[in-house]
Amino acid sequence: MKTKKYKNSKFYVKNKYLVLAGVLLAQVTIAGLYAWSIFGTAIQDERGWGADEILFTYALAQFVFAFSTLFSGRLVDKKGPRPALVIGGLLYGGGLILSSFTTSPFMLYITYGVLTGAGVGFVYVCPLSTLIKWFPNNKGMITGLSVGIFGGGSIIFKEVISKFLVGSDVSGAFLYLGLISVILILIGAVLTNNPEGFVKKSTEKNEEDYTTGEMIKTPKFFKTWFMYWLAVIPGLLVLGAAKNIGIEVAGLDATSAAEIISILAISNAGSRLVSGTLSDKFGVLNVLKAVFVITVVSLLSLSFLADIKPMFYFGLIGVAVGYGGFLALFPTFINQEFGSFRYASNYGVIYQAYGLAALSGIFIKTAVGSFTNTFIISAMASAIGLILSFCIKERKSV
Repeated sequence: MKTKKYKNSKFYVKNKYLVLAGVLLAQVTIAGLYAWSIFGTAIQDERGWGADEILFTYALAQFVFAFSTLFSGRLVDKKGPRPALVIGGLLYGGGLILSSFTTSPFMLYITYGVLTGAGVGFVYVCPLSTLIKWFPNNKGMITGLSVGIFGGGSIIFKEVISKFLVGSDVSGAFLYLGLISVILILIGAVLTNNPEGFVKKSTEKNEEDYTTGEMIKTPKFFKTWFMYWLAVIPGLLVLGAAKNIGIEVAGLDATSAAEIISILAISNAGSRLVSGTLSDKFGVLNVLKAVFVITVVSLLSLSFLADIKPMFYFGLIGVAVGYGGFLALFPTFINQEFGSFRYASNYGVIYQAYGLAALSGIFIKTAVGSFTNTFIISAMASAIGLILSFCIKERKSV
């Protein structure tokens, strides 16, 4: 039987905790994406660009992020995680560096929206697929840790970007962040590879495994894809426009509104860690249903009770908790239902729902005009997602 070992180079890391440190270093670096609203409000103040143009830059980056996983997932399946991390680091950091030279929203769409967004996509799939191989008996927990680091890293980069903006302008902040990001991700790449002796069998797969072609022919694929799309629309919008939401919906001053980013990051990251661990104990689909309920209730709170400050924060935190839960649970669910043989590629296909959700949120906001109306529509979408979750029969963990 033809097999091949996955070794990225002569330098090979054998310690799983060193690999864990490497992939998480790369993962936390791309978390700067979730601190976009700090950049966004600074660009509005410094350059006078419109709020919708700023928000579209973030939405485009998220869309390209998801789309690029189609290619990065295949690369990881064929060559291992290190080449994908190197490409991701150069794209992510390079996009930020080029963003420092932009003079129009369209240029920013290309540098940040396309290049930086693609860099996130190439880095993001590596921890998910790599750590499941290194920690096969703790898939839910390790997935929660991986995506939790991604969600919580925005706390760090909120402060980093703010410091850069105090000491420089928007262009300088982009440049400094880009240089640091390239270095950190490349260090992470050096420390990352598949387990020693890991073998990918090119001519056979386990009975529970689906190739990507087989997966997309199943009804469960379509249900999962639409459920994922509906699930993450509100979280993507809230995290990308956190500061603007605080100012417009709750009437907060700029400083207080900026602090919302830290609150959301803690809620987002904590939920990812907890949800992944709970899924190991109670089943992924059961926890998914509970997270949908939390999201619907939270959106209704933002829609009708936002003038009451505690309810406003309750709603925001609930949306972030729901979003974090979805990002921890869906990767585990996809691995459970469709197997590990083509996990990175399979997840890349389903992850396109995430990209569509990023654009859906900004399109809804543009169409209805206010965040409040957007929350109402998002609550309806989440309710449909909850209904879909009852239409899927969960397979036993593999």
